[in-house]
Order: sequence, then structure tokens, then C-alpha cells
Amino acid sequence: MLAIDSGNTRTKWAVFADDGRIQEAGVCLNAELAAFVIPPSWQLCKHAIVANVAGERVAASMTALLKKAGLSYVWAKAEAETLGLKNKYEVPESLGVDRWAALLAAFKRYLNQPACLVVNAGTALTIDAIYQNAFIGGLIVPGFSMMQNALLQNTSAVNPQSGQAKTFPLNTADASYSGVLSAIVGAIVMQADKLESHCQDVPTVVITGGDAAMLMPILTQVFGAKPVLADNLVLEGLYLMERAKS
Repeated sequence: MLAIDSGNTRTKWAVFADDGRIQEAGVCLNAELAAFVIPPSWQLCKHAIVANVAGERVAASMTALLKKAGLSYVWAKAEAETLGLKNKYEVPESLGVDRWAALLAAFKRYLNQPACLVVNAGTALTIDAIYQNAFIGGLIVPGFSMMQNALLQNTSAVNPQSGQAKTFPLNTADASYSGVLSAIVGAIVMQADKLESHCQDVPTVVITGGDAAMLMPILTQVFGAKPVLADNLVLEGLYLMERAKS
């Protein structure tokens, strides 16, 4: 099976074996999809499941690629319940499908844990909570690059992209870089604390996405225990969604 996750900036894909193992995976910038060369491994798949939060233009590009590859496909959507995980969003189907897929994969991995905080650190940062077999809510925060770009575009003397993380910054570049990083980490820690208070137990923190590796060292320092770094969590969730229907 082929799973495709078209995020705001990049499209990730993975070919899954019948037992759920990833056989091959790749990534392409959305801006370069028109020139994407279909890998031979796609031709071995019979079916694809696609998550798209990047809009109609990317959807059209993906449709053209899948038709060219001769694959049947479905567009993934969030549901009220899948594989025992309940979706308590006010309108379950309006939850971003990438968030739902990541939640499902984390739920499957850590089924025996009392609570789980799922962090997807991409163009946008999502911080979603699972408790008692249900998604109980979450945050959407500007991601690291988006916050940096906001400072660049709306100030005249701040360039956070040239800075470094410092505890007490002594120049503007370090101050802005460290400020962006602290804002993101602070949002994650705040939600982890809220979830711990809500369930009266320490939640498992799972992080995925393009900025996950960058955030891991500081999150490990803050939590005192290493969060779980989970590559391809959204793709794994898409695979589970489609297998649940068979």
C-alpha cells in the first residue's frame, strides 16, 4: 500500500508491506511536485491513501501523479471513531486529517499508556492529547520557521535565522532565535502539564515532523525524560486507517 501525506510545505510518502513495515519512503517539496518522477516501488502498489492539507493545487498534482501511476486511491478524512480511538472534536470530520492520522498511530503504539501528547512539529505545530481512548483536544501553533518569518517580515532589525539558542541571549539574533524556540517549547510543556493534571498521571510525549529532531534536545532537558521521536507517524496512521476498512 502507498500512503501519501501532503503537508503545507512538503509531500511525504511511504510504501508499506502487508505487515505494516515501511519498505521505501521519500519526500518532495510541494513546489516541485510537477517534476516528481514516480518511483518504481509505486508501480508495485495496488492502492493509495492520501492526506492533503495543502489545498486544491497540491490535490490536483497528486491526482495527476496517481493516475499516471495507474493507482486507485482514496482521500483520507478524520472520523468520529477509528480503531477504538474516539474523536471528540466538535465536528469530527473537520479535524485535520494529518492530525487524526498521527493520533491514530500514537494511540496504536502506546495503547497501554494512560495518556499521550502527540506533537507534530512542521510548518504549523500541533499539540494533541489522548486520554481514555479519546482525542480530547489540542493546539495549533505557528511552527518554528513560520515564527521566524513573522519576525523577519514585521521587524527591521531582527534576523532570528542567524541566531543560536542561548539561556540569556546578549545579541538580537540570539534573542529572537531563542525566543521562538522558547515559545514553541513552552506551548508543548504547558499542554503536557495540563494533560498530567487532567489525568493525574505523566503522559507519554510523542514528537514527529520536520522540526522534531531539532526540538528533542531541549524537550529532553525540560521534561527530564526523553520524549519519543516517531518518524513517519502520519504515514503510519494513514496505513492504519486504510487497513481498518479492509
